[in-house]
Amino acid sequence: MVATHIACLTLLLGLVAAYRPSIDSVLQRPTGKFKGEIWALLVAGSGGWGNYRHQADVCHAYQILRHGGLPEENIVVMMADDIATYPGNPHPHQIFNRPGGIDVYEGVPVDYRGPDVTAENFLSVLSGQEPAVIGTSGKVIKSGPEDRVFVFYADHGAPGILGMPSGPFLYADQLMDTLRAKAQNSGFADMVLYIEACEAGSMFEGMLDDSLDIYVTTAANAHESSWATYCPGMRPAPAAEFTTCLGDLYSVSWMENSDHANLLKETLEKQFEVVKQRTSRNGSYIQGSHVLQFGSLSIDEEPAGDYLGEANTGDGGSDIPEDPAAYAETISQREAELLPLYLAVQAASNGLESQQASAALQEALDARSSVDQGVRQAVRALLAQPSVMYLLQEQYGDVQNLEEASGGLGVSGGAGEPLIELLVSEPLPRAEGQPLVKDWDCLRGMVAAWEASCSTLDQYGMQYTRTFANLCNIGILSEQLGEVACAGKPARMLHSQVKN
Repeated sequence: MVATHIACLTLLLGLVAAYRPSIDSVLQRPTGKFKGEIWALLVAGSGGWGNYRHQADVCHAYQILRHGGLPEENIVVMMADDIATYPGNPHPHQIFNRPGGIDVYEGVPVDYRGPDVTAENFLSVLSGQEPAVIGTSGKVIKSGPEDRVFVFYADHGAPGILGMPSGPFLYADQLMDTLRAKAQNSGFADMVLYIEACEAGSMFEGMLDDSLDIYVTTAANAHESSWATYCPGMRPAPAAEFTTCLGDLYSVSWMENSDHANLLKETLEKQFEVVKQRTSRNGSYIQGSHVLQFGSLSIDEEPAGDYLGEANTGDGGSDIPEDPAAYAETISQREAELLPLYLAVQAASNGLESQQASAALQEALDARSSVDQGVRQAVRALLAQPSVMYLLQEQYGDVQNLEEASGGLGVSGGAGEPLIELLVSEPLPRAEGQPLVKDWDCLRGMVAAWEASCSTLDQYGMQYTRTFANLCNIGILSEQLGEVACAGKPARMLHSQVKN
């Protein structure tokens, strides 16, 4: 059965301990009201019916901000905008973020849609650079030194990157460069970022310190999936006509809290604790993730309404679900993409429909298997080169040392399968507090080399940026990967194709 298969897949994901930086060295922040305005940037980094939940999250966030008193001109919305009008949408021109909920799409002005939702445009909008962007409205974040900025991103992520529906990935160093530049140019008083993505912690780990007046929470740490929720066949389930998940666990946690709580009294720290409890499934982390904080943690002492809207004073409902476990039925982000395909197989009413649905599912599974095998074959070919083994030995002494430094993952002598699996799936040992990769240009080069030789990394294949980061940290060049990836076969897809 689909539910059993999915449960087995999700239980295979490893979970690691949560991490919260120390706040002992953070200076006390001045008290008192801000004099400026609130600006907000909302981004859904995916497209397609299987990713319904990301645009639903963003639309819900827009409704919260407008209810909180933010003027429309201070909110920038970026999303593919292909869900409300999708031919298979059982409720045309409507989007829902929870079972039995309201239409969150109503009244949402999409400022950048379709091919305009790119990493380049996102960074330009955030920095406030009007000439650099193309879009429906041309709106950018024109915040000044007394203003607060709120950024919410929902989509697929992977080590060191966030996805976009069009164009290249958004890399952690690019985001940090933009944030630093905006801070240095007095582009805000304080900034808060909420990031819903797999391995989202890798975007800030070793990258963001407490000097920029930027506070971040992420849906997951640097090594794990984030989770979709409100999915067919789960509790609580959407209406029977839906074949896709309506929300993401971290996202609906902070937004449903914001719907009910008095955000003039509730601090960002209190909201973080509420979201952490629910997203971790009451601290069990079974089909849940580690919500983390980064940056200037003293900002979390401020009211959430300072960033989400001061008119969000609550509706008298509970700001914490009475039974968080009741909301914990989830599916990992990368498996959620397959859910509509499994459901189509189950719902087939005749032989032809069953054959077509099964073929579509098998095609998706085969594509994943091809990427899995291709990456491992490339790593195997690299390890067969004496120069690569020399680089490994130069850094770790011998393979046995690498095993010990990696926590005893079963690596044995030579370039055997355990070593290959380590390089493919696990982060190589590095000093605590260091970013994912030493050379971000190398990581970009690795992705480009793979895509030139094989295929565009989609929302499943993007997880292998961890492999590419390991190769960079060893000292392997992107050209070396390009020589062995897919045995030099021409690329099957192009960079310009949409990464749904």
